[in-house]
Amino acid sequence: MERRIRIGDILLKTHPLVYEPAEDSILLMDNITDVRGKKVLDMGTGTGVQAINALKRGCDTAVGVDINPYGVELSRKNAELNNLKLDREVFFFQGDLFRGIDKVLEKLNIDRFDVILFNPPYLPTSQGERLKGYINYAFDGGVDGRKLIDRFISESGRYLKEDGIIQIVQSSLTGERKTFEMLKRHGFQGEKTASLRFFYEEIQLITAWKVR
Repeated sequence: MERRIRIGDILLKTHPLVYEPAEDSILLMDNITDVRGKKVLDMGTGTGVQAINALKRGCDTAVGVDINPYGVELSRKNAELNNLKLDREVFFFQGDLFRGIDKVLEKLNIDRFDVILFNPPYLPTSQGERLKGYINYAFDGGVDGRKLIDRFISESGRYLKEDGIIQIVQSSLTGERKTFEMLKRHGFQGEKTASLRFFYEEIQLITAWKVR
């Protein structure tokens, strides 16, 4: 059943088949890099909250992508709910990570992005823990939690400007060292810029930039 929640000055509709923003979402929202005047890609947009937050913080253009069609539809509703100019300053598309992004860039006449945000499914997930339907995409990080994180890191550089920044949310259970090793392998330098400690894990925000 659809309901409404408020996070700061952002009002959101929710949907039972779309990930509802939680502590990890707020961690990224509160510690987003400077996006003023920039073009931002919100990968795995869900409710659209990160794209909306980027626009409220002064970005020039925000693009949200999600494999879940319910998320894309919900994001569009939430953009309008927050009085944003849908299909003029904020755009939402269905897609599997970067597959199809070239067509999006061409359609919007954008070269590459200044900032790419990603709050992926990052927890290790066994076969028995997988959920039915589209909601599984929000939680299934694969057996080691890195299924989408590693793929994102390996592909993101192609769509990022030379001075661009990526921000990734992950769990300490996913492996902080492994993420930094993966970033280095693909031409990035990164650091942990924010975190939240829970009794069994730490939710981490990793910020990285291309090494020249």
